[in-house]
Amino acid sequence: MAVKPERGQNSFPHLKYPVYREKDPRTAYQWLKGKHILDGAEGFWRIHDSLYDLTDFVSTHPGGPQWISVTKGTDITEAFETHHLHGIAETLLPKYFIKKVDTPRNSPFTFKEDGFYITLKQKIQNKLKDMPNDLREKSDLIIDTLFLALLITSPLCCTLWSQDLILGGVLSVVTGLILSGLTISAHNYFHRADNWRMYLFNLSGMSYEDWRISHSLSHHLHTNTLNDLELSMLEPFLQYMPNKEKPIWAQMASFYYPLIFSFVAIGLLVKEICTGIIQMDSKKLKWANIIQFFLPIWMWSLGGLSLAWTLVVWISIVIPSSWFFMIFGLTAGHHSPGNFFDGDIPRDEYYDWGIHQLDTCEERVDYTDSHFKSLTRFGYHALHHLFPTLDHAELKYLYPTLQEHCEKFEIELRRASYMKSFISHSKQLIRKRPNNFREKKKIY
Repeated sequence: MAVKPERGQNSFPHLKYPVYREKDPRTAYQWLKGKHILDGAEGFWRIHDSLYDLTDFVSTHPGGPQWISVTKGTDITEAFETHHLHGIAETLLPKYFIKKVDTPRNSPFTFKEDGFYITLKQKIQNKLKDMPNDLREKSDLIIDTLFLALLITSPLCCTLWSQDLILGGVLSVVTGLILSGLTISAHNYFHRADNWRMYLFNLSGMSYEDWRISHSLSHHLHTNTLNDLELSMLEPFLQYMPNKEKPIWAQMASFYYPLIFSFVAIGLLVKEICTGIIQMDSKKLKWANIIQFFLPIWMWSLGGLSLAWTLVVWISIVIPSSWFFMIFGLTAGHHSPGNFFDGDIPRDEYYDWGIHQLDTCEERVDYTDSHFKSLTRFGYHALHHLFPTLDHAELKYLYPTLQEHCEKFEIELRRASYMKSFISHSKQLIRKRPNNFREKKKIY
């Protein structure tokens, strides 16, 4: 597909349009391939206006090799700034410096030393020093309990389906809810350094490896822009971007979106396997892909059903799990008609990345009274986006700092109930008119 440099983005017309955004199948590795073309990294790693050769650092990176290896040839400025909170990475960079570059970054986001995000980051760094030492153990206990519950209920579903269809169906939905909670909890772990719990994400049928790209590197860093792969992968069925020419059938998605949600996990599993087999865009299958099939094998070995019927029961679990995962995920606060989306008028051509994150998030207040709900329902979502490598158990203690910082910069930390977010999700699918964020105060 030819590059069309003359085509600009909608909200940021001075930036180049993502090369493969509208080419199917829209995959994580295809997204990276497009960034290779537009990011001006010359085969290295770009951070701000400098190029670095991190080849020798891949195997020793404390967070694991994937974060470095897959981003070769791209601009990793946003990832670098938001994934390192202790100041160590900055001291290592000069060792790998290659040269300065003159071409502007294909990103509208800034990280000024006196800006909103960097000054907040400094405050968070200081707060982390006084954090209780056992917080992450609370998250470990929850995800381990959910994993144990899944191991018990999944083969039991097979047994009940063979005895009572109603009870079997009910337990499949309950098991799907458990699996969705486990999947969301595992998402807390794949944002961080490599660890065994991140692999539990693959029990959903989806891939933590691909989601580290499509979610951590794309959605988290380029939220609600044209570089947000999580939005483009749902098109044309779900069109979240405001567009005056949005067709009526796309607006009707506010009613039929539950059907799309139900088959996301299965669809991504099929895409993962197929693109891995043909090694599309350098995508390769790895041993972790076996985990995606662990659950049906486990159910078959203990459930007493034939393999064919076990697969049917497994699908009856994965479908509600996918639905719950998407319902809780896409109503995490990003899909509100008051949020910024590409097509809206931004605050400026270039502005602070942290402020953009708050412009794209409406915090849900329902999931802040319980760590279990926060961990399994994408709670404290604004802070999670700002500092994704922190455990959800730590975010609660940092929330007052975020509130005070927003007041200082006169940035609104918007809140909503889950029900309001649920309704707002449908309103955003309908929305055609752009919002004007340029009217907001700019003291940042």
